[in-house]
Amino acid sequence: MEDKVKDRVTYWSERWNTGKTGWHVAGVNHCLIEYGEALLPSGSRRRVFVPLCGKTVDLKWFYDGGHEVVGVEAVEKCVLEFFAEHSLKYVTETLTWAKVFRTECNRLKIYCCDLMDVELETLGKFDAVWDRGSLVAIYEEDRKKYAALMKSLLSPDFRYLLSTVVYIPTESFNGPPRNVPTELVEELYGDVCKVEVLKKLNLKVYMEFIILLTPRTQ
Repeated sequence: MEDKVKDRVTYWSERWNTGKTGWHVAGVNHCLIEYGEALLPSGSRRRVFVPLCGKTVDLKWFYDGGHEVVGVEAVEKCVLEFFAEHSLKYVTETLTWAKVFRTECNRLKIYCCDLMDVELETLGKFDAVWDRGSLVAIYEEDRKKYAALMKSLLSPDFRYLLSTVVYIPTESFNGPPRNVPTELVEELYGDVCKVEVLKKLNLKVYMEFIILLTPRTQ
């Protein structure tokens, strides 16, 4: 298991170090612009979790909206570049399982560690999750553990916005991003979440699905 963790962290570190980061976009993600209100009901300050956040501008978008933002990212280079590119002053703290980078106001934190090693009690519960490039990036064998982790972080009245891709895997391409059909989302999250497809986008190489997860009522 230790080799597997090392393998996935090394893989993403190499991608960032060599500039092979086609998933990273310079602006705020289109899903947030179109469906941000579904994730963040107006008039409320939310606690937002962004798994495998990289250096996404979305973190700053949540922060500028007055929300408390927590990201997790294994590659320290991304974290340092995020704070530098947005001219945000930060302080660091070393935990037994992560290095924490946080703004001086403590409203934005990024835990630099392997996502599967997070300490749940330290992270706490979240009202909102923005999952873009996370579920589609992890190994297939880690999906059930990942979903269990994510569900354990949800507050009672959560909103979880998820971007997935769907395509037919081939020998020449099998991700990342990996194929995550809606049926799999139902299988992973349906025990506690209502799964609603908000939009489908044909991006030629694959279909992108924008999905909203909300508490399942009995």
